[in-house]
Amino acid sequence: MKYKVKDVDAESHHSGKLPDSKLEEKLERTVRCSSVLIGALGLSLIALAVYTTVLVLTEYKTPRPCVSEECVGTASRILQALNKDMDPCKDFYEYACGGWIKKNPVPDWATSWDQLARLREQLVTDLRELLEADDEEDLPKSVLKAKSLYRTCVNVDKLEVDGIKPIERLLGKLGLPPRPPQQASENFTWEETTGTGRRLMGLNVLLSVQVAEDVRNTSRNRVVIEQVSPGFSDRYLLQPEQFAHELAQYHKYIKEMITIADPDTDAGQFADDIVEFSKSLAKIMTPVEVRRSGTHLFHEVSVQQFVQGSSGGPATWKEHDWDRYLKLVFANTSVTLHPQQDRIIVMDLPYLQKLATLLSDTKPVIIERFLWWSVFSTVAPMTLSSFRDLGFEFSRAVFGLQQRTPRWKSCTANVNANFGVALSYLYVKRHFDQDSRQKAIEMIEDVREAFAATVQQLDWMDTTTRLKTLNKLKAIRNFVGFPAWLLTHEQLDKHYKHAEVVEDNLFETYLKLTWAAIKKSLESLREKPDRNRWVATATTVNAFYSATLNSVTFPAGILQPPFYGNGIEAINYGSIGAIMGHEVTHGFDDQGRRYDEEGNLKQWWSAATLEHYHSKVQCIIDQYSKYHMPQLPNYTVHGFNTQGENIADNGGLRAALRAYSLQRRRAGRAAALPGLPHLSPDQLFFLGFAQIWCGNSTVGALKSKMVEGVHSPNKIRVIGTLSNSKEFAEAWKCPKGSPMNPEHKCILW
Repeated sequence: MKYKVKDVDAESHHSGKLPDSKLEEKLERTVRCSSVLIGALGLSLIALAVYTTVLVLTEYKTPRPCVSEECVGTASRILQALNKDMDPCKDFYEYACGGWIKKNPVPDWATSWDQLARLREQLVTDLRELLEADDEEDLPKSVLKAKSLYRTCVNVDKLEVDGIKPIERLLGKLGLPPRPPQQASENFTWEETTGTGRRLMGLNVLLSVQVAEDVRNTSRNRVVIEQVSPGFSDRYLLQPEQFAHELAQYHKYIKEMITIADPDTDAGQFADDIVEFSKSLAKIMTPVEVRRSGTHLFHEVSVQQFVQGSSGGPATWKEHDWDRYLKLVFANTSVTLHPQQDRIIVMDLPYLQKLATLLSDTKPVIIERFLWWSVFSTVAPMTLSSFRDLGFEFSRAVFGLQQRTPRWKSCTANVNANFGVALSYLYVKRHFDQDSRQKAIEMIEDVREAFAATVQQLDWMDTTTRLKTLNKLKAIRNFVGFPAWLLTHEQLDKHYKHAEVVEDNLFETYLKLTWAAIKKSLESLREKPDRNRWVATATTVNAFYSATLNSVTFPAGILQPPFYGNGIEAINYGSIGAIMGHEVTHGFDDQGRRYDEEGNLKQWWSAATLEHYHSKVQCIIDQYSKYHMPQLPNYTVHGFNTQGENIADNGGLRAALRAYSLQRRRAGRAAALPGLPHLSPDQLFFLGFAQIWCGNSTVGALKSKMVEGVHSPNKIRVIGTLSNSKEFAEAWKCPKGSPMNPEHKCILW
């Protein structure tokens, strides 16, 4: 179904409304009572003036009811989500979402369920229909490849026939034995295995190597090396007593996987080795708090300096063949690294230096086992169903998943990950109304103008920094809906020219698709970065800000109800408008503000302004650090790690509210929803914001989000943001000092 945002607020005011007969009676009585004092003509003029005044007030102050299909659907959705028994000034999230939460438990096949998840579910269903539909004439070759991958993926019977032989062949290419190593192989080196694994299957293990923009000069690309997760949550690994259950389940999963792979291996000892070495890796990782802070340094060195460890590294650095590792990563590409001319950006030098020592101090068989497991666990789900069953059991024990994900669903997601632009071609032609794209761009521009007005009024920012902030804001580029070039067959097929699908051979297809993507990425080292690239496909239900591109992206997938196309602007600006404001504000959060208008990492704020900024950010950190969820009373929100998203939520809401006022000034009278005439436009705006975060979650998934996530839980996103808004308190008439209107508010943007 196509959705079109109707500008109901801008419709003609010529409604043909009949005069109020009671009003005429009142005027008639007024005439009789006053006839002794003034003449009939004067009375007629007074009556006309009174009548006109009443009509004007009725016309422009009383919201018009919107009865379009979109508005009726929106009103029904809002009413069903409410819990009217809750005082909105006590807990607005429960008031706005209590009904939704009660009616929408987490489905058995999910670990969390909210409005984003529902829309993603609808998207996956739409994509499945497109993939399973009969081929139309003149479809792009890339679309046919996508459909072929889908057919190959759902054919699970073929996976059983091949068994684990494809894994054994891959392990051989990586210099690893076909079965779990009992002792170190004669010619094993970690450099050979990890370097080849990065090239053949995109596996970043022990360290990560990417080609990305040089953050200090985004007109060029650089090799970027940084730390990488050991394969299981480093937070859980570092606190084994607190997360004993999760670690026990991970140990069990490894043990049972190895038992199937090779019954002769001591699976318990193997699992012990993997978990213990993973803990050792977690201990040397640079904590996320340090990486996020302004004091975290990254180093730029030549290839030769990196290989020789001339950045003051430990003596153990030279015990490892870093040159061989890098050559294997770039093998069979058009890139040959030059020792002096090519530069490497090292994001986590302390980690790499500690890694060199850890690898020297660890028995080779332990390292080989860890690498063997890293490869095996990555590809095993593409073979026997018994491996997939164990993955499901692990997810059930740790995250509360109750039902296996249907094969068609995981395959659709797989195709979207590999052929997202090709699927976008089908999706936007069937499900996206082109007119809504222009409306969305207008909303973003309203948000940008509103944010600019806020910047102009900040009392903590000096003039020079203010001008640079406004310049960066103006330079933010919009990517909305989908890239126009994907509708051109030639360009679409060129994009997937090297993508190859081997019908009925999922494992081989995976390797070919992965290698094509890796080769393209690594060879971009010799190219100028594409400043106009999209960071997501149209078939994505999310929104993005890129610091290096200084761009915001709103794919077609999220431009759907309940985020967009709600028929009434109060809800649209409260939902997608707040998300637009959120992404724009990311350009000025604790991370985004470090990049200038060209996306270069640069100190462009004055010291005095930074001092004020940090104190205001600290207010937000402290505020959110006090929040907890009733399901997990011993855990609080990590205020420091979630600060960027919390800043964006708060700034985004304020920008959206101001943007909505701009829209109302243009359009005139606001509209009301059927069944909700008592709610003012501003009240509807805040409801629109709160209800996009209505959601449920399993305890396991919530714990993971609290411990590792950069977003606060949905409820906290609503409570924290709205309790900082004086406009919210005024709209809902919340007494000062009530839970939703605290005396002290944290306000940054």
